[in-house]
Amino acid sequence: MTTARTSKPGLLARPERQPVHGDGDRRIFVQIPAYLDADLPYTLLDLYRTATRPELLRTVVLWQKATSETMPAKVHGLPNLTVVEWPSELSQGPNWARELLRAQRGDEPFTLLLDSHHRFVPGWDDLVIGMHDSLRLAGIEKPLLTTYLPSFVPGKGPELRGSDVHRIYPLQREDGILTRLTSYPIHGWRALDAPISADYLSLHFVFAGGEFNETAVIDPDVYFFGDEIAAGLRAYTHGWDMFHPHRIIGWHAYSRSARQPHWDTHPDWYVAHRKSLEHLRALFTDSPQTRHLLGGRRTVAEYESFIMQKLVKAS
Repeated sequence: MTTARTSKPGLLARPERQPVHGDGDRRIFVQIPAYLDADLPYTLLDLYRTATRPELLRTVVLWQKATSETMPAKVHGLPNLTVVEWPSELSQGPNWARELLRAQRGDEPFTLLLDSHHRFVPGWDDLVIGMHDSLRLAGIEKPLLTTYLPSFVPGKGPELRGSDVHRIYPLQREDGILTRLTSYPIHGWRALDAPISADYLSLHFVFAGGEFNETAVIDPDVYFFGDEIAAGLRAYTHGWDMFHPHRIIGWHAYSRSARQPHWDTHPDWYVAHRKSLEHLRALFTDSPQTRHLLGGRRTVAEYESFIMQKLVKAS
């Protein structure tokens, strides 16, 4: 494991770009922002332990930590792992961290965005690559797999883990802007033989081709709430088709028993949040000031129509 301490947001030297490899290349660039999260080492150990080909992972973690936090020695032996240490008090939020991680992209043909509190099924890497490949074979040019993973509780046994795959739905608006999503189990998911079309994106699990990192869909101007809706919109306008996995890939800790959210330790977070809402309003209304963030393959109106057509069918 490489551990780096840094005083400015350049992180590390970006890997040199190499020629893109053939279809047999199964390397994955894994990006994990971690903020005052005691579950981070266990997430990393499980990520590698359950992978069929752990040697093909390159993982970069932005570890926004307290001075007292340490990494267990057994994490240091994991291959191709870089942990960048950053004082938690200097963090500017989740999407600021994600954008710094995105800058560390290399030539891996796949990328995976995660949080720092996960567990995984055995062979998760083969499972998601197989789903991605099946969508490509079905004619989907740029498939993106995303979901709210079922839940687990750090420190508790596997018997308490969620046992359903989920579909994402809208949940809550603030100042007229959709800022929160939720999910519900997909009825009859065990009978499915392929991923299903998704309307929204979850930033705690995104698996896509490496070119996803060349499209700046992670917006550091969005502090937190509303970031997943914005990322889904931007991915859609850049030509990505979103899908929910039809099998369980892993689990996510929704409980904050082992971690602190950024806003609990930054009393001025609401200033950044209010700016986010204005930024989101401009993005969702296709304002000239944010139009450069959108892709040219589809429009905001087409994304709205895409979602509404599904709502009508569902009703």
